[in-house]
Amino acid sequence: MRVLIEKKGLLYLILAYIMAATAANWFDARHIQILGLSTGGGSIAFPFTYILADVITEVYGYKNTRMTLWIGLVMQSLFIFYARFLLFFISPNSEHRSALNILIELNNWIIIASFANYIISETANSFLVAKMKIWFKGRFIGIRFVFSTFIAYAVDELIYAPIAFHSFLSGKNLVKHMFDSWLFMVVIEILMLPISVRLAQYMKSKEQVDIYDTKTDFTPFSLNTTYHVDNNHYRKDQIK
Repeated sequence: MRVLIEKKGLLYLILAYIMAATAANWFDARHIQILGLSTGGGSIAFPFTYILADVITEVYGYKNTRMTLWIGLVMQSLFIFYARFLLFFISPNSEHRSALNILIELNNWIIIASFANYIISETANSFLVAKMKIWFKGRFIGIRFVFSTFIAYAVDELIYAPIAFHSFLSGKNLVKHMFDSWLFMVVIEILMLPISVRLAQYMKSKEQVDIYDTKTDFTPFSLNTTYHVDNNHYRKDQIK
């Protein structure tokens, strides 16, 4: 019999994820430079989506991360649709109309890129976290977070950047942007590792939940979030 696992704190993590993802996608159309690295404006916020996805997968399981990803995509799409809707009501003589239209067009491509990214790289990240948790029997949480991010960010840049930035980056500039963005986000993930690991441990202790994705269907297109009680391996003595 499958039952719902208590997950009171999951809502807050989902809300934080949506906020980080929306900020990352909305501001990614702005090109910035940090310490000589060329990247999108969303690269500061975007690593937090992976950090939160890692924590959700580690504590609540892959299925809840998958649901979080789809909720995030829907909310971001509605955000862009609302911006497009506003264009109908801006005065034709407004000096801001053209600038807003250009910005929305760029963000439309970012949403399209995000859709492909969600299905592939975000899912790959959560898949690796869930699988490695089983392989290593819950140990080496920090190594698992970093390794999954290392791989998923590489996949992300190969898929996301060519779609999102094809209109104003090409050739060597695009390649440099992809490498710089990957390096920048991996560094943020590593710097934030003490916080993400402690957050996962805290949520396990607070919720008394530690889901292992044994026998999970890892298709990205399911909305099922239920687990059997046997999937919860929480023990009070395991949280240090």
